[in-house]
Amino acid sequence: MNLLKYKRTIVGILLLAGLLILSFLYPMYGPKDFGKMTFIYDGNGKLIGVPPLPPSFEHPFGIDRNGQDILLMMISGAKYTLIMAFGITLLRVFFGGMIGIILSLWARRILPAVKDFLLVFQLVPSIVLTLPLIAQSISKQDFIYQFLLYQMMILVIVGIPAIITVTTDIIEKLKGETFIQSSYLMGAGHFHVLKTQLKPFLKSYGLIIGLQHFINSLGLMMFLGAFRIYIGGFSTEEVRGLEIPNSYTKEWAGLIGQNFGEFTRAPWIVLAPLFSYFFIILIINMIKKELETGMDPNMAGSSLKRKTTKQKKIEVKNRPSGSDFSLQRHHT
Repeated sequence: MNLLKYKRTIVGILLLAGLLILSFLYPMYGPKDFGKMTFIYDGNGKLIGVPPLPPSFEHPFGIDRNGQDILLMMISGAKYTLIMAFGITLLRVFFGGMIGIILSLWARRILPAVKDFLLVFQLVPSIVLTLPLIAQSISKQDFIYQFLLYQMMILVIVGIPAIITVTTDIIEKLKGETFIQSSYLMGAGHFHVLKTQLKPFLKSYGLIIGLQHFINSLGLMMFLGAFRIYIGGFSTEEVRGLEIPNSYTKEWAGLIGQNFGEFTRAPWIVLAPLFSYFFIILIINMIKKELETGMDPNMAGSSLKRKTTKQKKIEVKNRPSGSDFSLQRHHT
């Protein structure tokens, strides 16, 4: 799959990469306290306001109840949002895909029983499975990275069953194609079929599935934030005046969750990270739809047409005689 021909995909990737770089570099240029201020004075030293303050030219996203610049907090926390979602997605697709491949090719006898068992995970919402496990990982600023890994592990596990189910369904469908059945009839093994014929399809489908699970991971993280379960734990400093735990990493879902009650009092505090969160989901969905549109709906047929001249010559050279000739001709 040539990504260079997908212009919107390139733009989306560049936007996300730019945001990620900006977030990683934040400790080099941004204040550690996110420009915290308790009182706002004018040039004459007169008190003109106290946090929270609405968006302004100096503070485009406004100032929260703790006197911290919302834009600076979002820039700092973006790396946790993106890296966490990407890591969860990558591990889900890798482990779920590997298990699905093994079940479909080498453990077909237990596949029906496994799929029946996995049906439970499809019927029960992921957040219901996640909350009892991940709620135990609520931590203060100590051990932040250990808890990040624990939270990631739980979020990966709850998504693997869906990947396994989709992978086995895709392989079962592909194995029904004539060119793969012909390979088996000619004596090809599962590994050969996987390496030479299934691999291109699994790579393309895997990319689409991965993007879908990236969105799923972001949504699940947002639900956790709404329950005030923050990625990386919470800091000892609470949201001033509300006695609500403060997200230590400033990850976007945490900023949404800790400020959820501000809708009626200072809506910009929660709307800024909320709209930005939706913007990230919109970018990922845009990439996913463009890649889906670019995929050949008849991938199996088109892959046969794209065989190289060298491959065709090898097939002609190795073409059997007699009754096997019709089968080989059908394969090519």
